[in-house]
Amino acid sequence: MKLFNRILSAFLAVLMIFVSLPAVSFAKKDEDPMPGKNEFRCDWFDETIIYPYEYSDSYFTGNAYDYNHDLALYSLCVSMASFGSFDLENPDENIRMMLEECGYDFTSYGYDTEGYDTVGLALGTKKLDLGGEPTTIVIAAIRSGNYGMEWGGNLRVGTGENHEGFDISKQTSLVYFNDFCKNLEPYGTVKLLIPGYSRGSSIANLFAAELVDGSYTDSIGAQTDYIKSVGFTNENIYAYLYETPQATSDVNTGNELYDNIFNIINPSDYVPMFVMDNFNFTSYGRTLYLPSASRVADYETFYNSAVKEFDSFMAHTGKESKDFFYDTEDSLSCELVFKKVFSYLATDVMVDRETYSERYENSLIFFTGQYLGKKRTVKDLAGSIGKMVFATLVSLIPSNYKKIKADGYQSYLADYVAEKTKHADLSDKEVEGLIDLFIEILDLIKAHRKEIPTLLSQINTVINVHQPYVTMTWVRILDEETMLKINSDVDDELRLSWNNITLKYNSSGKLNTDFNVEGGYVEWKSDNEEIVSVDKDGTVYANSKGTATLTATLYSADGKVLDEAFATVNVEMNAIQVIIHKIKNVFV
Repeated sequence: MKLFNRILSAFLAVLMIFVSLPAVSFAKKDEDPMPGKNEFRCDWFDETIIYPYEYSDSYFTGNAYDYNHDLALYSLCVSMASFGSFDLENPDENIRMMLEECGYDFTSYGYDTEGYDTVGLALGTKKLDLGGEPTTIVIAAIRSGNYGMEWGGNLRVGTGENHEGFDISKQTSLVYFNDFCKNLEPYGTVKLLIPGYSRGSSIANLFAAELVDGSYTDSIGAQTDYIKSVGFTNENIYAYLYETPQATSDVNTGNELYDNIFNIINPSDYVPMFVMDNFNFTSYGRTLYLPSASRVADYETFYNSAVKEFDSFMAHTGKESKDFFYDTEDSLSCELVFKKVFSYLATDVMVDRETYSERYENSLIFFTGQYLGKKRTVKDLAGSIGKMVFATLVSLIPSNYKKIKADGYQSYLADYVAEKTKHADLSDKEVEGLIDLFIEILDLIKAHRKEIPTLLSQINTVINVHQPYVTMTWVRILDEETMLKINSDVDDELRLSWNNITLKYNSSGKLNTDFNVEGGYVEWKSDNEEIVSVDKDGTVYANSKGTATLTATLYSADGKVLDEAFATVNVEMNAIQVIIHKIKNVFV
């Protein structure tokens, strides 16, 4: 049994490392397809796909603080077009073709650079009479994918107020933007659109926030401030950002000043969960969630619409919706598992930001930048981690005991990896950092093995959930009214993250609460703890088959009852579990 557990743990460690990195597509690249009218091309890992889009200058007639779904969808399309092109001599060609088709003059900065903390900025300018008023529209798109070694910068968290890697790229982007503004001669009112996806959205989140609050002057340093001379006003700064990894620990992110920044998130996507809540990270502006079983009562309707839409507009790619979307049960269970996994990583493995920065950061930056960034991921990631797994198995041979006992398990693995993989670029310190992380994750998985089968059962969806065309499908099936409705603040003082859930026997879930009462607190109660129990922080445990109702009671600081909210929990058991449960109760 010990041997089995060790082999299983090694396998699961590899799985979790794959899951923690951005999803990789294995599709074959098409033969240089050219987009037609109202189409754009997106190069993403090893594939090129042509997508439809719609555009109208009228998207910019409203106040930036009011959500505009048409502009939101267009922003996602611009972000996807901003991905680096496979044509290394023209890395900005996809976004250039799209913006020029929309009538914009195009320029770009940084698309020909590649490093851990580089960034590309694509800019479009259009002068017109909008509603009879002289207007200049500017689009500033942060390169949001297919960006090579910049993968490494995603792991440079640092110990400052902002994610260090994103902050460096934000500063570079603002220097580029300031240089662009030097030659910009505005025609009337200036409108600015800032779109972004994934890494690009985190950089854009910081970029937009500094333009909104005026602190961009610190980023451009001693340079002449040309941005100010253009005359941007906050009601004309539109920021629509997708799958945004959390980039700052600034306590002022929720200020209404930043409400023209919209972060649109798929709750089932694990990428926005980094950097973790446990490290007190968040994003500027407002967060709008796409449909998930934890957030909408009629999720199955949205799910069926998404599947139908995906199978229609992605039919030419040969992709199947079953590999990209969660049904109701898996949407709930995988979202909860991801939240727990990232919480465990933050507290049990990385401990805190300082520990992460000191022990793991440099080796992870190197590893993801060199291997994922240089497109050698599939072969080299599997090879390198595979060597660690094999070394774990080889360590079970009795003849190795003496060496392992003398030098330590970490030293044994590091020597084995260095000898077998011959990674000349990896320093001893970087190899040891990877081994440290590998061992910590292995121990973590051994301690929480019960949650892994949930991810294993949906491995294709787990790997693919961060694909941009998944996000695009969700946005395409929504309209402005529906998006705002599923994200609206209700009148109740106390709100739950979900009100109805089905859990599998012996699993657990987490109910999050939201309330605006200074000094207030919530107490939980189950009407049948033999079926479902709940602890003081809202963690729910499925103890037996059946249905239970949980009550969350909100109290004021002086103990007065202010509000109550209810959640129904259904627990399912298969036939074998029912039998085992009955036998167990006989002997208890």
